[in-house]
Amino acid sequence: MSQLVLIANPGSASRKYALYAGSRLLASLHFEYVEQKVLYSYNFNDESKNDLDAGVSHIAFVATKVMDILRAIGAVDANQKLDVVGLRVVAPATHFQEHRILDAKEITRLTELETRAELHINATLQEAELLRAAFGGVPIIGASDSAFHATKPQHASTYAISQEDAKQADVWRFGYHGLSVSSVVSSLKSAKHLPARMVVCHLGSGASVTAVLEGKSIDTTMGYSPLEGLVMSTRSGSIDPTAVDVLADQLDLSPKKIQHYLNANSGLKGLSGASDDIRELLKLESSKHAGAKLALDSYVYHVQQAIGQMVAALGGIDGLVFTGTVGERSAEIRQRIVRKMLYLGIALNAKTNNDHELIVEPTVISQDRHPAVVMVVPTDEAASILQAVRSLTKDA
Repeated sequence: MSQLVLIANPGSASRKYALYAGSRLLASLHFEYVEQKVLYSYNFNDESKNDLDAGVSHIAFVATKVMDILRAIGAVDANQKLDVVGLRVVAPATHFQEHRILDAKEITRLTELETRAELHINATLQEAELLRAAFGGVPIIGASDSAFHATKPQHASTYAISQEDAKQADVWRFGYHGLSVSSVVSSLKSAKHLPARMVVCHLGSGASVTAVLEGKSIDTTMGYSPLEGLVMSTRSGSIDPTAVDVLADQLDLSPKKIQHYLNANSGLKGLSGASDDIRELLKLESSKHAGAKLALDSYVYHVQQAIGQMVAALGGIDGLVFTGTVGERSAEIRQRIVRKMLYLGIALNAKTNNDHELIVEPTVISQDRHPAVVMVVPTDEAASILQAVRSLTKDA
């Protein structure tokens, strides 16, 4: 019998789950907090349903309903039990640059790190607690979101500080979105279409750009925490630490509160003063909303800068990939980012770029006559988490 594996991928405002029998995907669930209700959608046996009431009051507690819903839609029988759970782990620590079995000792380690990346670690800890309560002694495998970036060279992994101090404090540029980027690499390898020098733009509520050489990460925009790098939905991205001190002083914010300010009240939300949603900002921009225009211009500009940075790290570019919710769904944002890329031999095919509303497989959207290919590749973090699970269990 194949292992029955539940994959859990908690975010700050959403939860994603996937059920596998061995390597075969049985069903997937997506929960989101919409207009003060927790709604879910599912895919099972090629059937999809959306906008269903999850029957819980808060997004954090949906783990308690997952198996009930999977049984209700017929994905599992009433008497079937899970063998193992895979859980995405985002944590700034060398220790968590590897996949780990989340026993009591590892949960304690994560708890000790919580103040360093509270937004993400809190969601992981909360989810782990609910999963343990719901599934008793079923082992939980923590899939590192940084493991893919462990191949970065030392000069791309360190800050310009004393190396003794860096080791003592365990402060390095760990990088994140590794599960997403590794899924892109796996997908393109399977399609026999992996560019040697590839830049991957993961654009969602979090955003990063990664340089991938022969399938391995050599640099990425996120650093010690997922706050570094690009302008994101509610995250500021890179900001001068002195400016942070001034903000904290002027706004009378404690260290914890200034971290919350930069993680939850900045980025597109802060710049626009209106929304952190790209779709809403595009609508507002069309009605001459100055804040929306500034937010979108800043977002695009920083992605363009980061692409140039990663091309420099690679010494050239053979392929540019868009993934993540925005990268996969917004033809307009892709077009705005690429329109200044002709100097790199990159140009979009406008028709192909705009023809695909829902992309389910790697899709080329560039012009044939230009040397660097541009693709949209759907991310599949669940598949990457499954690989982490299999690497630490008997199903390896």
